[in-house]
Amino acid sequence: MKPSLPNQRRLEVRDLKVAVKAGAEQLLRGVSFNVDAGEILALVGESGSGKSITSLSLMRLLPDALQITGGQVSMQDTDIFSLTEARMQAVRGRRVAMIFQNAQTALNPVQKAGQQIAETLKLNTALRGAGLRQRVIELLEEVGIPEADARYDFYPHQLSGGQQQRVMIAMALACDPELLIADEPTTALDVTIQDQVLKLITQLARKRQLAVLLITHDMGVVKNTADRVAVMYQGEIIESAPVAEFFLSPQQDYSRRLIASLPDLEKFQQAPAVVPLLQVEDVEVHFPIRKGVLQRVVDYTRAVDGVSLQIGAGETYALVGESGSGKSTLGRAILNLERATAGRISFDGQDLESFSTAQMLPLRKRMQVIFQDPYSSMNPRMTVGDIIEEGMESLKVESRATERQERIVALLERVQLNADHRSRYPHEFSGGQLQRIAIARALAVRPDLIICDEPTSALDVSIRAEVLELLRELQREYELSYLFITHDLSIVPSLAHHVGVMQAGKIVEQGTAQQILQAPQHPYTQALLASVPRLDQH
Repeated sequence: MKPSLPNQRRLEVRDLKVAVKAGAEQLLRGVSFNVDAGEILALVGESGSGKSITSLSLMRLLPDALQITGGQVSMQDTDIFSLTEARMQAVRGRRVAMIFQNAQTALNPVQKAGQQIAETLKLNTALRGAGLRQRVIELLEEVGIPEADARYDFYPHQLSGGQQQRVMIAMALACDPELLIADEPTTALDVTIQDQVLKLITQLARKRQLAVLLITHDMGVVKNTADRVAVMYQGEIIESAPVAEFFLSPQQDYSRRLIASLPDLEKFQQAPAVVPLLQVEDVEVHFPIRKGVLQRVVDYTRAVDGVSLQIGAGETYALVGESGSGKSTLGRAILNLERATAGRISFDGQDLESFSTAQMLPLRKRMQVIFQDPYSSMNPRMTVGDIIEEGMESLKVESRATERQERIVALLERVQLNADHRSRYPHEFSGGQLQRIAIARALAVRPDLIICDEPTSALDVSIRAEVLELLRELQREYELSYLFITHDLSIVPSLAHHVGVMQAGKIVEQGTAQQILQAPQHPYTQALLASVPRLDQH
């Protein structure tokens, strides 16, 4: 039960309208809502519904191609749209702050974390010198950064993903704002880090009487964090209600579909009895730590430390764990993109650890990979057709160009895209469409094993459900095997037959999906499961 909130309105949005300058297309069609002090309002909806455009409108940071065509945004007695740009500069950061989805891209990579927070304070306060540094350290401590004095001088790449997001929150809170806009702040984080960040935002909202506009597509996060919900669809808010009332009795079909698209945590895939296709035995991947002028090796980072697993034909093995546990390094070692320090990797009876690049080439068509961010894995200057065809040409899957084109069309249609899409470029597609193109590219060379490295972590819940269903259909159709690397335990029951839980380079527990998720034995597995946002939590 959330505490009662004081009746002090921090933000009021009335009939907000945004359109494309060059045309008549309306992106926001009369959006209205309000946020009170100490309250968390969740703005939910799929990509393209208008959530981020709404937040950018509040900050008056819309791109040049868009314009506000109507409505009013007020912060207590201040009409945001009537301010000059100079006065609006004083509102941003001081009265309204924003944290973004990807802290790593939002932070300056060549500036120390503490200095980036200090920069905000310098612009908006009279603090300087030792007093300025002390205030930054206090902020870092408030958001839960350990050894804040030392980490003041860390660069962003020296911090974990969760710590980077905490630095972003500290930066946002530096000038004691009235309103915090959190745009998908936990999408790319592990479940345990996500849980910590959301609890931190909730604590700060209550402690500081901070109004929070939480933009998200994760209904589990909404249930466990927000006070009220506003559902956006095609530029309009179609439903708004207190959280408990919303989940008990959603009024709109779209709202019910959003809730229904969450994975069923009680429905498991039955593990088939199959002959192993991939066997990993006691594999280690160690990276040398070099120090001194001569760069002598003083120790090793044990990224993968004695891992064993096996995957059968037509089977899905989910490898779960937090960032830095070694999941992706193991995936690269299986593909022989990272040399194993020790152990044995066998694919269809062939030992891979000693294979040269030339020897691996014939196996490349049988082992493919799908990445977390499909856009960054594609050449932005190539059309979709060329991107899919590139692998077919290099691995000599189809010798004739006409056969390759026929296969590209068939693959695009199989992943529920159109043949016409082959002449378009990656930037013209949504995240869900790009992931379908990545799947088509992997299928183009007729693989037996696909390593899926966090392929759904950045997708909306309904898009994620569609992609997972597509992967299941393709597995049944082509008898594909998947090594599914993820930190999202909620999708495991509907997809995986077996699960391995990885911590600090080791698999601490493995078994069938039902065994691991319903009767976890290891404390780390239990902690991961306890951090998963669920709709049945109170």
